Amino acid sequence: MLISRSTALVATGAVAVLIAGYSIMGGQKRPKHCVFCSGPLDRIVYEDDEFIAFHDIKPDAELHLLVVPRKHYGTIKEMTAQELPMITRMYELGQRLAEERGYEGDMARFGFHRPPFNSIHHLHLHCLGLPFRSRRAALPFTEAARAWFVPAARLIDELSKARDNHVLTQP
Repeated sequence: MLISRSTALVATGAVAVLIAGYSIMGGQKRPKHCVFCSGPLDRIVYEDDEFIAFHDIKPDAELHLLVVPRKHYGTIKEMTAQELPMITRMYELGQRLAEERGYEGDMARFGFHRPPFNSIHHLHLHCLGLPFRSRRAALPFTEAARAWFVPAARLIDELSKARDNHVLTQP
């Protein structure tokens, strides 16, 4: 069952209009504009009740999969210790999918882009099987790029140390 609701707010004396549309699917509120929530995806390599995994539309490495939770989560900045089990399962799934395709150890990278350096505001894990397609493609996924890319193992470590459900905020 799909129920849509759109709201509009017009600022007095200004031309600013805020339009926010939402869809409710299966009792969950999801942004209507979310690419990962809004429709069938092609390039699917795995799906279950919790996650879907598919090939990135613009791969940066020989293998470039995205693992996406079916439940809409924003970005890693919104993650708390409460989401640690889900993030851990996501990482384990990504590792398994990469290993099944022959990528493990130093030949694989797993991580998340840190806002504002992500193009889609639905949590998704990048699973990369090396080599990278170019030096430029490799840059966002290196240790030098900590300001915009967080390795999955680091996020899991930070969330497991989190007290009072604080979110990851530092590069």
